[in-house]
Amino acid sequence: MNNNVRRIGVLAPPGNVAMERELPMYLPAGVVINHNRLSRPTPEVTRESLTLMMASVDQAARDLAMAWPTPEVIVFGCTSGSFVSGPGTEEEAASKITAITGIRACTTSQAVIMALRRLAAGRVLLVTPYIDDVNAREIAFLEHRDIAVEACRSFGCLDTRDIAKISSDEVRDFVLRHAGIARGCDAIFVSCTNLLTMDQIEPLEEKLGIPVVSSNQCTLWAALEHMNVDASAVAPGRLFHCVARPAESMA
Repeated sequence: MNNNVRRIGVLAPPGNVAMERELPMYLPAGVVINHNRLSRPTPEVTRESLTLMMASVDQAARDLAMAWPTPEVIVFGCTSGSFVSGPGTEEEAASKITAITGIRACTTSQAVIMALRRLAAGRVLLVTPYIDDVNAREIAFLEHRDIAVEACRSFGCLDTRDIAKISSDEVRDFVLRHAGIARGCDAIFVSCTNLLTMDQIEPLEEKLGIPVVSSNQCTLWAALEHMNVDASAVAPGRLFHCVARPAESMA
């Protein structure tokens, strides 16, 4: 064994435990993920807390870039943290990371838009764990990018630790309770990188007949797209089997 592998760098919020659980399960051989924690003053998922977390990006990105071999891409792995400043700001963290490290970067929110466009999904059922204020900001972000939110259904968690307590089985059952709404949409988007989802994506797609995407799935997919790595044999969902359109590129 040696360390000469291809790397994805992940900057995750301090309370995020789902990304470290899920993402390594769906990596192709020869690709690894290295995490570094961001910092914020409270575990509450609010605009104020998420905005203050941005101050920790600089050092966290510098530390992650010290890995050898250097990560080929760094992802800012927080959905709400990358859209909470308002529509059209979801690229700011990625631009900051690249300016600091010289490494290509993307945010989870960018990855979600890329994924929904790849799937030609213009109307979604949005499923989140967030409080109403954060939900409203996410709807504004998606609609700014021409993704219509047909309905939003939420677990209503204020504390990120409560999000982590939700099992993927609970997410599946929650989505299925809204199957009637879902079948009238182009796709279901399950938001939040601290919400376990990926083992339920294919069962939900089979039951509902439409694509299902999650924050962690989109984040992994976008990183591997940048690296030109095919994960269709190991990663779940229609997203990993969807062929790129000729003019499409990473945001």
